[in-house]
Amino acid sequence: MKKNLQGALFLSTLLLAAQVSANEVSSADENNWSIGIGSYAFSIANDNDNSDEEDFTGFSLAAGYAFNNHFQIRATYFSLELDDYTDLKSKGVDLMAYGGVGFSKNGFRGYGGAGFYSDKWSSDYENNSFSGLQLGGGLGYNWGYLALDFVLNLRQADEYEDFMYDTGTYIALSGNLSVAYLF
Repeated sequence: MKKNLQGALFLSTLLLAAQVSANEVSSADENNWSIGIGSYAFSIANDNDNSDEEDFTGFSLAAGYAFNNHFQIRATYFSLELDDYTDLKSKGVDLMAYGGVGFSKNGFRGYGGAGFYSDKWSSDYENNSFSGLQLGGGLGYNWGYLALDFVLNLRQADEYEDFMYDTGTYIALSGNLSVAYLF
C-alpha cells in the first residue's frame, strides 16, 4: 500500500510540475516518440471461486512510437511482486498496437488495440513462463511533452490455468497507470 501511495504522489508531482512547461507547446506540434514510467498491477482470478486469485503489483517502463495522431505501437516492461507473503515475482513485457486519438497531439487520448504478452513467474523453488495474446484499451491526456495514461489489458488466461490450483475459467487482467515524456 505504501508503494502505491508513493507512486501516486510521484506521478502527481511530475504531472503538476510539467503542466506549466507543457502549456507553451503549440497544439500543432507533434511528438512521435514516448518513454515513461508507471505503476503496474496484474490479477488472475477464477470466476467460479473468488478465493482462488493471485494479485501482483510493481512498476513499469514503457516506450512507444506514434506513426500519427491515430496509431501507436508500445512496448511495456513490468516487474511485479505477489501481494501476499510468498516470494513469487513476475517480470515480462507487453507489446501492443493501438488505434485511437491523441497519440502525437495535445488533448484527450482514447484508444484500443491488440498485442502480445510474455510473463515469467519466479520464486526460490520454481520458474514458469507464460505468453499469449491480449486486448487492451486506455484513456489519458497529452500535454505536448507529457502524457498521462491508464491502460487495461485482458490477457489470454488459458496459459495461467495450469499453474493455478482450482479448475474453472480464469480471467487475467493487467492495469497500468503511467506518465510519459514525449519527444
